[in-house]
Amino acid sequence: MNRIIFFLVLFLMVGGLALPSANAATSSEPLPPHQRISNSPYVLLNDGKALYHTTTGERIPLTEAVTFNRFTQVDQFVSPGGDYLVFTERCTDCSSTLYVVGLDGKVQISSFPEYDRLIGADIGNGRLFWYQNDGKTVATTLARDVIWEKNLGTSNVSLTADGKTILAAADQLEQIEHVSAETGETRFTRTLPKQDILVKKPLSFQNITIYTVHAHNRAHYIYNEATGSVTLTTRNESDTNYAMTNGAIHWYQDGAYSVYDVATADIKTHPVAVSMNVFPERIVFSDGERMKLSDYLQLPQKLELFVDRQANEPGDTTLYVNRSYPIFLKETRIDGTEGMIPLDRLTPTYTDSGISSPLRTNYATSVSYNMMYKGVKFSGTFHTKREGTVTVQQYGMDGEVIGEATPRAYITIEAVSGGQPVTYTGRADAGGRFHIQTDRLVKGTPLVISSSDSTTVAYQKRFTVTDGIPLDMNITVVGDNAETGVAFKTVPHGKISLFVKERYHSYYETVQADASGIFRVTDSVDPLTKGVQFYYRPFGGPVSSEKVLTIFERAEPEFTLRKTPTAGDLSIGVTTTTRLVTTGYYVNDKLLGTGGSLLHLETPLQPGDVVRVVMRAGDRTKTIEHQVAAIGPTILEVTDVAMTATHTVVNVRRDTRAELQFFINGKLTTATPVSTTRFTIPARPGDIVLVRLVRNGQKLDTRLALPQVTFSNIRLHDEQTTWVGMVLPNSNVTLQNGTRQIASGKSSSTGRVVMSLSPQPLNAKITLVSTRGVYRFVQTVNVKAGLTPVVTVAAPTSTTRTVTVNSNVDYGTVTIHRGTTLLATKTVTSKSTPVAIAAQKSGTRLTIKLTTPKGRTQTVYVTVR
Repeated sequence: MNRIIFFLVLFLMVGGLALPSANAATSSEPLPPHQRISNSPYVLLNDGKALYHTTTGERIPLTEAVTFNRFTQVDQFVSPGGDYLVFTERCTDCSSTLYVVGLDGKVQISSFPEYDRLIGADIGNGRLFWYQNDGKTVATTLARDVIWEKNLGTSNVSLTADGKTILAAADQLEQIEHVSAETGETRFTRTLPKQDILVKKPLSFQNITIYTVHAHNRAHYIYNEATGSVTLTTRNESDTNYAMTNGAIHWYQDGAYSVYDVATADIKTHPVAVSMNVFPERIVFSDGERMKLSDYLQLPQKLELFVDRQANEPGDTTLYVNRSYPIFLKETRIDGTEGMIPLDRLTPTYTDSGISSPLRTNYATSVSYNMMYKGVKFSGTFHTKREGTVTVQQYGMDGEVIGEATPRAYITIEAVSGGQPVTYTGRADAGGRFHIQTDRLVKGTPLVISSSDSTTVAYQKRFTVTDGIPLDMNITVVGDNAETGVAFKTVPHGKISLFVKERYHSYYETVQADASGIFRVTDSVDPLTKGVQFYYRPFGGPVSSEKVLTIFERAEPEFTLRKTPTAGDLSIGVTTTTRLVTTGYYVNDKLLGTGGSLLHLETPLQPGDVVRVVMRAGDRTKTIEHQVAAIGPTILEVTDVAMTATHTVVNVRRDTRAELQFFINGKLTTATPVSTTRFTIPARPGDIVLVRLVRNGQKLDTRLALPQVTFSNIRLHDEQTTWVGMVLPNSNVTLQNGTRQIASGKSSSTGRVVMSLSPQPLNAKITLVSTRGVYRFVQTVNVKAGLTPVVTVAAPTSTTRTVTVNSNVDYGTVTIHRGTTLLATKTVTSKSTPVAIAAQKSGTRLTIKLTTPKGRTQTVYVTVR
């Protein structure tokens, strides 16, 4: 076997708290392009430069890029305990590459023979496991020294999630051999019913191995390592992703969410209306929203866009433009509950493809929408109507009815003329204006005007012929200067009476607007100059409706501020298209400069300053004024407080534009940054910590009262069955061996906790986690060897019937022999163990032996007095 020297620097002994130095992102961002690692909450970003945590959004930069050729075979593994991720890139006729990535971002790279295939890695215990081209399964050190090798008769070999066992499965799972990962010895072999399909790639989870199959067959097999059962699943593909939590395997495929219960081997499959990715701890949707894996019963099975029409009259199902309707997404979940999703939770697929209330048409008679929610597209069209309307300004006394309705509506007028009923018809233009010729109607005559078109509901209204409404309000000035000209806007084709007063001439004129209602003065007796006056009123309107326009030399300058002035700004700027202007910049009524479009300030703007910009173009000026507001901190949230006996690490989500301060018991202290969001401060249990943001003189505070407790230093040996210590008061406490929980409990109000556990292997890394709200206490220790028994026994007398055995351990078994004759046996439960024996003769020599469960012993000899 080829030997390639492989050097790794392993940082496995980290005392106290594990503090990643990664940059954290919001956990609601969509997943960036990535490589999936089975059974890990981390993914490798496609550029190979960072790991990304799918729950928190944390990014861990890598010291070396981990990138793969598109034509190579890539395999991914999680080392037991989850502290290391291992990748291999295999190719034909070239060397293959092994990457070992620590959660501290350090990457170690080495090569291995092209025909070897890595089947598992236990970096913590310094072991790699390979399947070789000659059919052998080989365990090596990290430097590729062989520990053991064995031909297991199959290529379907894999390492279990705890790193203790190699599983060798026959092609159709008719036999699975359990082999010790440490020694290569076969522990036992299971013979199972032969399955129908050849298995392919195994995926390892706690006590579970999932065997995928070749091609696109939808059958996968779940093998329970403890019970030996094999369960067939059929809602899968070759790329199906699995995740495990709380003793259950979860996966999603083709509109179905499935859960396998490890304890019962039951599979429940639920149709769902959304697509997703599943990871340990979290479900991640394509829009970036996340859900706890344990909350999967809240997944929607049905999503329906719902419009509440209660704003209409009873029985009216029409949707009216500009009328407010509550619109939401109705969600029916797996657990049978229903929810209403607000419209703002849906994301428009394209620009302006969303909808809002009141409804606004984006086509002539309809509202089309195209939106996404949790990866599901909602598209369609609401067909709408406008609410009909008719207003009248001239009632026909002059032989013309003038008014407004909906654009392009058909108008019908029913009236009485000369004692006979008459009907007049016409149509509104694109702006909704209508002019319909009639007889000269008599004042007081009743009128019925109807409006209808394809975009509105039919509308009818009764009027009475009257003098009409003067149209002076319908004439507006849209050009008022000699530079750009004089122009008026009124109703389409409306007539305007003008009296023009120039320097040397004055004259009357009746003009008519164009189809858009615009009339422009294109000629006059004298040239248009500053001071010329136009007296204007609607044709036929009373003199009282007349208004006057005195034209200016220049048009009013148009400009905007480049940005809203804020505290700290050192410049003020404008944007304008007007030529030949002069700009004055004032702060608190003091002129600071004139001229160009940008003024640099000597001192920054302060809160409360009044900024005024005056632009002059000839005889016209325009002013914009703004008061500078003080902007204080906007976001301050403490998301995690990791405590030790000597210091505390605080994770803060904050406004990065503000100054961050920490006070301990009222005194300002210096914090040491761990990352952009995590800070170490010398706060001890019982201290009061004030986290403060300061910006522009405004403060935003969060107060932390660190629980008062004296933390224990955890110590464990390989024969220990109980741990007693001091942690956070009223907290949830667990002991974990890697990802496996070995004990749990609840601490008292003083912080004392007692937990029972099964003895743990020598050198196993055990983590103590105490959690209460945002507060955490974490400590990691390696299991030490148990004590060697030390036994003392007082020599009994010939009348003694009880021998007391004193020792330094409170576990094990005591035996008392006279020669080869066993006199008594008793289990040790305390450090002083009374053992009943028959009375012995004086001078008898007794052999007393204490043996621990791990076989550690001490023997003492006493002689009966």
